[in-house]
Amino acid sequence: MALGLVVRPIYFRNMVLAVILALMGYLTFSMYLLHSQKVYEYPILLFFQVPVVLCLGPLLYFYVLSVTGDMERLRKRDILHFIPLLAASMYLIPYFLYSPNAQREIIYEMINKGGYVMLRSVYTASMFIPVIYIAAPLIRIVLQLKKGNAAEHKIVLLLSSLVIWVITGIVGIGFTIVLSLPALKMINLFISLVILCFYLLSQRYPYLVQYGTIHVGGESYSKSYLNGLDLESLGKQLTAMMEQEKIYCDEELSLPRLSDSLGVTPHQLSQFLNQHYNKNYNNFINSYRIGDAQKLLVDEPDRNTLSIALAVGFNSYSAFHSAFRKVTGISPAEYRKRNAK
Repeated sequence: MALGLVVRPIYFRNMVLAVILALMGYLTFSMYLLHSQKVYEYPILLFFQVPVVLCLGPLLYFYVLSVTGDMERLRKRDILHFIPLLAASMYLIPYFLYSPNAQREIIYEMINKGGYVMLRSVYTASMFIPVIYIAAPLIRIVLQLKKGNAAEHKIVLLLSSLVIWVITGIVGIGFTIVLSLPALKMINLFISLVILCFYLLSQRYPYLVQYGTIHVGGESYSKSYLNGLDLESLGKQLTAMMEQEKIYCDEELSLPRLSDSLGVTPHQLSQFLNQHYNKNYNNFINSYRIGDAQKLLVDEPDRNTLSIALAVGFNSYSAFHSAFRKVTGISPAEYRKRNAK
């Protein structure tokens, strides 16, 4: 899932979520090592849990802020959020330098005999930091979430599954360190279900995962089908999908499919396009397709026109030719000739 986000267009939220998913993958894997007792074969991996968990706190906070539209990039002062990570890493350096046998003894003492009280305390304290970091922005979302915006509720569902995954993983590690291993078996099974749910939801609403925004302030418009919708947020999501994801290149794209990705009904999207762009669905999509085709016709003079038509989302040359002439007033061949470099 993390790699799937990395190969998409560089976008702050994508990168933060990719790192979060990678770190959660590591925590989930380390829980398997603990439950199976294979942690004694790779003892150094256990000590990476604290830095990983301490990274999750700030990253989850940044991600939630990106979902509410309050953060679009990292700032210099955001480095301060990683001070606990630096402090814990400095404390753990000696443990990283121990021999594997010494590390195995430390792990055994911690888990089975309650030894190394200070180290156990560092583990326990680190488990609370992600919860503290994410609590404030989540409470803000819950208290100010608008009614009637289906897209926002789906984003909350996705965000909730991610938070449940994080909290359950942290609780599982806590059980291992301060309680017992048997409880980890059921937690591992539960986490597997949570991961599956998050994956299915992210596949069902891929554009909302990357570009959906929860607007927690301001006024909503009140117009017929658009009643109760945050039109500013809807416009931003639609623009991101078109300009960054370029979903218009999908020849299977339809009004119902696009509206479903945005979390609104086809009627709502149709009215939104008419009122705010003065275009129907076909004209709106074709404007992006033709704009892309115009660039390709000029930048790639040796490329076949049919290939360009298919690349920008048309399923036939005739449909492309007709739409191109309607928008530009001339044929693709004539446009290429007039604008030849």
